[in-house]
Amino acid sequence: MEADFRGLLVSPPEQPEISNINNVLSIQPQLQAPLAADDYLDEDDDIDVVGYQEQDEELEVSDADSDDFRLKADIAKLDADVAAFKASMAAESSDEDEDLLDPRLAMGSGLPRKRKSKRPRLNIGPGSKRRTVAKGSNIAAPSADIMVQLSMASEAWGQGRFEDALEITLEIIRVNAETWDAWVMLSSIYEETGNMAEAIMAKCFAAHLRPRDFDGWLSCANYALDDVTPGQRETNLATAQLCFSAAIRANRKSLKARVGKANCALEAGDSNVAAAEYSKVLKRRPYDMVLLRNMAEAAFDARNAKKYVEEARGYYETLIKWIRSGGQPLRGMFEWSDVIIFVEMCAFLEKHSDAALALRSLARMLIGRASEEFWDRFEDDREWDQEEERRLEVHEYDTHKFPRETYGPALPPDLRAKLAIYRLKLQQEEEVTRHMQWLNSQDPSIFNFFLDTPFVIKDLANELFEARRITSALEFYDLYKRLITEPDAEILVQQGKCYLEMEDQATAEECFIAAIEIDDDNIEARYELAQMYETNQEQEEAFLLVNEALQLERDQKRDARKNGEGDGGEQVKSQKRVRQKVLRDKAARPKRARRVYVRRMANKAQREKYEESVTNNFKEKYQRVLDLREQVKSGDKAAEEEWMAAAQDLVDDFRSFKEFYPWDKYLSFMGYGSFFQENRKRREQMQQQQQQQEQEAQQQERADGDQEVGDAPEPNNELEAMAERLQQNLAPDEGDDSMQPTLNRSEHRGIPFDEWLDLFLEYAISLARHQKAKEAYLVCQSARDSIVYKSSDNTFLIHVAWAACAVYAADEETCVAVARFFMRSNPAATDSYRVFSALCRVCQSPVSWYASGPAQKYILRQIKAMDRTLLPNEVAESTMGTWDRALPREEGQGPRHEALDVSLLMLYGHILLTSTSYTYALNYFLRAASLDPANPMVNLSTGIAYVHYAMKRQAENRQFIIAQGMYYMFEYYAARSASEDVVERLEAHYNVARCYHLLGIYHLAAEFYGRALTEAREHRDKNGGDGAGEEMIKDFVYESAVNLRTYSLTNGDFESARALTEGWLVL
Repeated sequence: MEADFRGLLVSPPEQPEISNINNVLSIQPQLQAPLAADDYLDEDDDIDVVGYQEQDEELEVSDADSDDFRLKADIAKLDADVAAFKASMAAESSDEDEDLLDPRLAMGSGLPRKRKSKRPRLNIGPGSKRRTVAKGSNIAAPSADIMVQLSMASEAWGQGRFEDALEITLEIIRVNAETWDAWVMLSSIYEETGNMAEAIMAKCFAAHLRPRDFDGWLSCANYALDDVTPGQRETNLATAQLCFSAAIRANRKSLKARVGKANCALEAGDSNVAAAEYSKVLKRRPYDMVLLRNMAEAAFDARNAKKYVEEARGYYETLIKWIRSGGQPLRGMFEWSDVIIFVEMCAFLEKHSDAALALRSLARMLIGRASEEFWDRFEDDREWDQEEERRLEVHEYDTHKFPRETYGPALPPDLRAKLAIYRLKLQQEEEVTRHMQWLNSQDPSIFNFFLDTPFVIKDLANELFEARRITSALEFYDLYKRLITEPDAEILVQQGKCYLEMEDQATAEECFIAAIEIDDDNIEARYELAQMYETNQEQEEAFLLVNEALQLERDQKRDARKNGEGDGGEQVKSQKRVRQKVLRDKAARPKRARRVYVRRMANKAQREKYEESVTNNFKEKYQRVLDLREQVKSGDKAAEEEWMAAAQDLVDDFRSFKEFYPWDKYLSFMGYGSFFQENRKRREQMQQQQQQQEQEAQQQERADGDQEVGDAPEPNNELEAMAERLQQNLAPDEGDDSMQPTLNRSEHRGIPFDEWLDLFLEYAISLARHQKAKEAYLVCQSARDSIVYKSSDNTFLIHVAWAACAVYAADEETCVAVARFFMRSNPAATDSYRVFSALCRVCQSPVSWYASGPAQKYILRQIKAMDRTLLPNEVAESTMGTWDRALPREEGQGPRHEALDVSLLMLYGHILLTSTSYTYALNYFLRAASLDPANPMVNLSTGIAYVHYAMKRQAENRQFIIAQGMYYMFEYYAARSASEDVVERLEAHYNVARCYHLLGIYHLAAEFYGRALTEAREHRDKNGGDGAGEEMIKDFVYESAVNLRTYSLTNGDFESARALTEGWLVL
């Protein structure tokens, strides 16, 4: 059978040899007439080439020529049999076979073909029917009931009743999720209703039910790619790529599936996968222009770029040899853009001489002078000169064979620029000068030509700068800036370097600062600017810049590790290049405070002019902030966004001024607070390591003789080295207050400091309301640490705003920290302890920080300090001990406790009560009760503590403890029930009822619940349900009614439960 097929197949071209520039330059002799590229296609080569193939002539059959008709019919039948045979071979091919060899090669080369081992027969018991094991999926056929439901769903879909069709289809899937027709129907329904994401998923589920259905996977992939829903392109690309991968598993010989997978990977930025798939396809379609160009694009961006660029270059060399021998490529022609691609691959591999030689040869071929191979013998570019002088020195040159316009003027400017770049790389200055005569940066024709390819001008300018042709580089940088629509920070940095070479530091500074303002993550601009400032003794500004650069470097490394691009991550994930950056959002990083970069290299007049313009700008923003306040208060979202943007700019400007902060605080705000500590730790580790190495070296010398020991590793990063240099002069030592700034002004940017404080606090609270708690805390901290706001009133306002931010963020830890500030600032004020309790109460979070160990210790120290202050020295020392002696306050250091503070004792008792330390809590409750025996809150807390203590397993004399607790409860009840406020009376009834409820004395609990409802009914009948505290009344009513209803239901009294529900619980 195989011998019959060999005559029908044509051997494909040989694979390209190792890449060699001579493959591009020489014309290979042909031993036979060249074949067209289409002759290497067969039934497996399923890439669509419609539009590039000639149409077959219409078959005309004569009535008399019936024998010819039958012969052609037999041939067609034979072709169909061949196709069926190949399809079966592809379907039965091993999944482990990754070779993309053409089936013709396997048949004609004597290579053994892999076959699947036959599946063993099942052991069938006697009397049972033999079952045939089908290949692929073992899904049972749909039942009759499901077929009926499918028919109903199809009918509903045809009538436009999509909701009914969806309900029926989902029921089918619920009954049997392996019904392929149901998933297809579900996809159609979702498509009709506009839910394309669900439609694509349904189609994918359907495809999974038929994993060997090659066409089904292709249809699913194309379906995902055809979706144009905004924001879904990235997801659809990933889905399509998975579908193409499944199609490849179903038919590993399919080129269409591999090309589809490669295209999706290329668009998604997964260049490594794309290059690998294109390379496999190009082994069978080496002359496809579209695939070659895509392969080159993916190769440049791939993780293993050198490997894939080498492969792509080899495929291009094969194509060029084919074209030189008279062949025609598929799907396009070899154009000037392909010349640039090929020579750029040579340059990428650092073969600049080969790139220049290939450019000349390929340009000559496209112009029509391919026969003039003698030009390749010369190392220079004389054939592209303006004058004939050097060309006439060549004996083979015939001035009459080709027009003069096919020499110098025929070379496109972009290729000439590339040729100049390669000559610069090779340091051939004379050739560069001759090429630059054609490239005038002021020529309008040059400007118009490079509008589509400005990157060539950028590369040329960079290479001119590297060759120290500064003036020419600046001219082409200016041309590039005119060609592009958006500013390029990289070009501004390069221009700044040029001006530095020309010793124009003011202009260079302007370029570097402009680059930073355009690209806030630019490291190189900061480094160059820091170097310039260090040279000019502007060490503080240089230090800030170099540490900004270090912080950015650390952030970028962290982001690279998260994206799988760090050390070791390359084995797992491919790098995500430009395409993926477009498809996905950047990971949010904490923002640094933006600084205003003062032009320090400019003259005095220029600096004053710049400062005036900046001040006017910020005054306008502040006025806008004032104008928008009323709109923000009314709830205008657009106005609020504009207000916050303007406020952020103003706050960042204030924070960026060094004179408002101590040096260490300023560094902390700017993001460098941990740099010094890290450097100190690094130096200590290096010193320890050096000492250890010296000790080991001495021991080794004593044992084996002299042995060289390497020095401790020095930082090899230029940024770190500069930071270390600057730190020695500028870094604040621990406890050093010599660099504290002094303030000699009352305003900033023409705005009084008090108004700045209002802006700080309003902005912080707005950030907290938008769930940006960390940014809000940082703003409050910036205001607190400024030397401007050191008065007690300002500090109090800052911490009140800080507490408000913590409450909005439900951050109990910060609430406790801010409350401790109030207690520390006013230890003798009862309100400070009430603020602590209130903040912990309004914060919507667990009470873990309220009852935490640090909070307990702090409050206990306050109590002991109070006791130590009030007791005589002899008594205090004998009872409290010397270890916890609170030193007496001097005059002027703040107020002292004049009496025991009930609120402080109750606060600590409640902390212990929350921690279930009931016996210890009772000690402090009883102290408070002895000071204020008629206080309802004291009695209630004491009674609850006794009752909870009695419920503990180890409680002794439980009945007596409960009696003590009920005594305090009824003391509380007597005080509250006599109140004129109905809410307080309801509170008393409810709390006593809950106490009885806790003890399990339900009949007494029901009595007091009933009193609460009776009190509420009397109040409602008297006042009609209106008045202050109505919401609080409803809270007690609802709680009492629900508990009474539960008690009635438990006892089987359904009538009472119904009456309670209808009377009190119907809203």
